[in-house]
Amino acid sequence: MSLESLVIMFIALAAGSFVKGIAGIGLPLVAIPVMAGFMEVDRAVAIMVVPGILINVYLLWTYRSHAVNFASLPLMIGVGVIGIIIGAWILSRTPEAYLLSFMALWLGGYLASMLIKVPKSLPESVTKHALAVVVGVAGIVQGAIGTAGPVLAPYIHSLNLKHPQFQFVISVLFQIFAIAQLFAFIWFGLLDLERAYYSIFACIPIAIFLPSALWLAKFISHRFFNAAVIVLLIVIEARLLWRLFS
Repeated sequence: MSLESLVIMFIALAAGSFVKGIAGIGLPLVAIPVMAGFMEVDRAVAIMVVPGILINVYLLWTYRSHAVNFASLPLMIGVGVIGIIIGAWILSRTPEAYLLSFMALWLGGYLASMLIKVPKSLPESVTKHALAVVVGVAGIVQGAIGTAGPVLAPYIHSLNLKHPQFQFVISVLFQIFAIAQLFAFIWFGLLDLERAYYSIFACIPIAIFLPSALWLAKFISHRFFNAAVIVLLIVIEARLLWRLFS
């Protein structure tokens, strides 16, 4: 990898780390598209594997006092792992345009429901299985594109959690995906020694900028945080559409 590519990779990861620390999501969505402009998409996704695991460990420890009880954790682990395996298989065989289209439709539908104020209450038969469906689909997208934020964030945001609880919940789900993704990528040959080296290098800018963003997040009110997540989701939707039609 050239020096220019390393510098761009560093900047992309630094910017993504800042967004991640403030909003809880956004690192892969910022970093992967930039890196993919200088390398293969599967390489860019693989580089985020090791940083993803370390980031989630750090965030889970940071927000451990705001832990939320997961009665359905075994179910989430099961469907998440299955989704990651399917997604990793898709990454090596399917054009990313299909999953980008799905992500844009999913996120766009959620934003539209907020705009027209669709009632939040759903039939019990739907909500009973909603989490399993969301986690399973998010696992597929995470394994294939490396970023499940557009799938997970709308669902977690709809739970109306406070900022620390949001960070903890979404970090638990991301960590399930990250660990499963590590083994799936090794199994499918998507993560070799060279990519592992760059994945470790990617931890440097994240280690520098993520703590600063988390410190800044302490001074942000719940109302501002809620608005920031919505704005971020709109930006993500715009980026998805741009990538899809560019």
